Amino acid sequence: MQTLDHWKSEFDYPSGGVLGLLVNIQTIGGVVALPVAPWMADKYGRRHPIFLGSCIIIGAAILQGCATNMAMFLAGRFFIGLGGMFISCAAPPLLGELAYPTHRPIITGIYNTTWYTGAIVAAWATYGTFHMNSNWSWRIPSLLQALVSIFQVIFVYFLPESPRWLVANGRAAEATKVLSKHHSGTDEPTELVRLQIAEITSAIEFERSVESVSYLQFFKTKGNRHRLVVVASLGFIIQWCGNQLIGPYLALVLSDIGITDGETQNLINGGLQIYNFIIACSSATLIDRIGRRPLLLTSTIGMLSTFTVWTILAARNQVENGTHKGFGIGIVVLIFVFFTFYNIAMSPLPIAYLLEVLPYTLRSKGLSIFNLAQICSGLFNGFVNPVALKALRWKYYIVFVVAQVLWLSIIYFTYPETRGLALEEVAQIFDGRQVLDRTLDIKAEGIPEVDHKSRVTSDDKEL
Repeated sequence: MQTLDHWKSEFDYPSGGVLGLLVNIQTIGGVVALPVAPWMADKYGRRHPIFLGSCIIIGAAILQGCATNMAMFLAGRFFIGLGGMFISCAAPPLLGELAYPTHRPIITGIYNTTWYTGAIVAAWATYGTFHMNSNWSWRIPSLLQALVSIFQVIFVYFLPESPRWLVANGRAAEATKVLSKHHSGTDEPTELVRLQIAEITSAIEFERSVESVSYLQFFKTKGNRHRLVVVASLGFIIQWCGNQLIGPYLALVLSDIGITDGETQNLINGGLQIYNFIIACSSATLIDRIGRRPLLLTSTIGMLSTFTVWTILAARNQVENGTHKGFGIGIVVLIFVFFTFYNIAMSPLPIAYLLEVLPYTLRSKGLSIFNLAQICSGLFNGFVNPVALKALRWKYYIVFVVAQVLWLSIIYFTYPETRGLALEEVAQIFDGRQVLDRTLDIKAEGIPEVDHKSRVTSDDKEL
């Protein structure tokens, strides 16, 4: 919307801190919902928070689209963030807990890439309304934010409830029916379904036996402290690797290299979002083929290299006062290269990886910590980026180069490989052999012929 003249004139050409508030108010809405959203997902199931969050977003989009002053516009964005938090704390666990085991990485990976479908609609809707000589140029894109939520309100209760939530709440028979229908296509439980129910039951029993019920549990054991490092750092990494410098403030970045025409900026943004979606969806299919660590390391090294070259070109462009068009063209190309590496892992992988890292009873709380880390880095980006870009220009890029070196170190030394392990079995990497032994005991009680031979996998090596 920063390219739309009617939006800028309606809200008195926001810049600096005011522009930061407009970007951040949606994040602040998420902060307000954060204490309640995971509790609701654990207490009442995964579907109810999705329904509630979607209803809030519909109302908020109407409020923003009908805004007649800054306060209404800010309120609309605030409630969009609030509703979005209810959905983001419930939808990923629901997908991961319903998915067929071998399909889970791809499904949860694609979940995170669907952000780009909204970005594509937003970018091209804004391009389509760019030449409208009225406030409808920004009202239409604002109202379109309600579109997906309308579908969610209509269809969410056609989805089954999470089998893991059902088991955790004493409804194992219902969970068995859900898994039988969707994982084996039968009315009666197959051996696969009985194994899954046994795994879920054993995992929940073990987690409850060690009191995995509060945020404090993240600090009580070595395994959970390790999980906390992974969860919190990943939330910062995906928001503080340079992507938020480009996304909300692409117009400022392009203006700094001499591309000031609003229509051209919209075309670049629209093309970038389509490109991002294609790369992110393609990368989601590689999660199980290549593994988590190789994707994360390749992504981070690639972003670091790209951002370093980008910083050099931006510096040269400023020294020559933008007279050399080649530098500007090079930076536009590097924006696409940067997002190629970003989308290799940072779009499809976070939710898929965290659902493997987090045990059931810490899953919603862990995702809340992940969201909180994103919120903290997002607030910083929202308020600091527009001011720092204006004051420091290319020198501000150096901050993100240094940050990417830090992220690379954290990923290399603390992120384990989880490829090939079931959701409950991955706990062995963090908590030790006793978790796997307990799972095997319960499986054996239900199915005598269970093979007790197991492997503990870390970084693709048998321990």
